Amino acid sequence: MSEVRQVPLILPDLGLDDSTLRASMWLVPKGKSVYRGDRLLEVFAGEVTFDVVAPESGVLSQKMVDEDDRIEVGQLLGAIVASEELN
Repeated sequence: MSEVRQVPLILPDLGLDDSTLRASMWLVPKGKSVYRGDRLLEVFAGEVTFDVVAPESGVLSQKMVDEDDRIEVGQLLGAIVASEELN
């Protein structure tokens, strides 16, 4: 039996102005299986939109921000329960 690991989904520093960062749209519903590199959340930064991707394969277990929330670099956005079976 494999060990359950909670993997945090953190907003990375992309060198953009923090004052304009907003969670634009979740692309995956809570409880859905995801693979490393899957797009999870669109982030709007002024005139630029970028994606936060899954750092590991597993199940999106938590969403800590809602769409249109103002967010900051380093903020916890959600969590994935890692699954070695999906790697």
